Amino acid sequence: MRAWVIHGSGLEHLRLEERETPRPGAGQVLLRMRAASVALRDHKMALGAYGAVDAAQGRVLGGEGVGEIAALGEGVSGWRIGQRVNPLFVQAWTGERIVAADIAASSLGGLRRDGCFAEYLLADAAALVEPPAHLDDEQAATLSFAGLTAWCALGGAGGVREGDCVVVQGTNGVMLWALQLARAAGATLVVTSKNDDKLARARALGAAHTINYQAVPEWSATVLEITGGRGADRVLDPGGSATLAQSLQALRPGGHCAVVGALGASPELAVSLPHLLGHQLSVSGCNAGPRSAHRALVQAVDGARLQPEIERRWPFEALPDALAAAPKGEQFGKVVLRFA
Repeated sequence: MRAWVIHGSGLEHLRLEERETPRPGAGQVLLRMRAASVALRDHKMALGAYGAVDAAQGRVLGGEGVGEIAALGEGVSGWRIGQRVNPLFVQAWTGERIVAADIAASSLGGLRRDGCFAEYLLADAAALVEPPAHLDDEQAATLSFAGLTAWCALGGAGGVREGDCVVVQGTNGVMLWALQLARAAGATLVVTSKNDDKLARARALGAAHTINYQAVPEWSATVLEITGGRGADRVLDPGGSATLAQSLQALRPGGHCAVVGALGASPELAVSLPHLLGHQLSVSGCNAGPRSAHRALVQAVDGARLQPEIERRWPFEALPDALAAAPKGEQFGKVVLRFA
């Protein structure tokens, strides 16, 4: 099989290699990959931002994808050859709780487990979810990380109710999944971006209000104005020192801020503890989620017939170009690899 393997820190160490196709062991399945999502996390992995890979052995990157079952390991039941599935981003997260060591050991495309940028992938049979039939392969490839992170950031089923105000910052895959999921639940969406063209596209996708944060740096005041002084029920934050302060200022008392990235975070976050405490705000980090949440996401996407925004579909052979473009943040939605 062909696989994109990183052998050091830097895109110059990324190689397209021929490797032996693995065989599934007990409790495993072999997936023939159809599509994989390309995320900023993959670019950071390639640069060594999360640690160095074993240079001799290398590591296959890619945390998010979709494939069809090509072979079943011993003892596997409930799945069939040819069935299309998403492997969980965190393979060990099959229950509601998980320990930190299992996250590190079982995250696809991480330091310790090969990921989706290969023609075949070994996955745990317990860590599979069937995507909605109405999504094509490239769309389905965005569910297990971008879609699931957005779903969990919104609080899952019932987390957002009709009439709620939800703020999403930016137009990447997670944020646009959140826009669509929250709108399907009846929420009013506010989208921030520095790009007016992207804001126009967000309005076409269902955003009721848009804010150019370069033109309006103190955009939390605009959110308060939009909500009649009440504040937003929920804000999705990309993980920045300045953005987090604005996110908390934009919330109503008792509101929730979900941090879904680490774009510009620093140890010195400009957060007012008296404001956080006095308004009884809650803050959570969201990075994918458990199998039960993935299943609930599939039901919601299927029921509302949602389709994620795909900005570009790169051929498998063009992964280095796709990774190099990732940090530029120019896309509206997701970037994916096509395997055929």
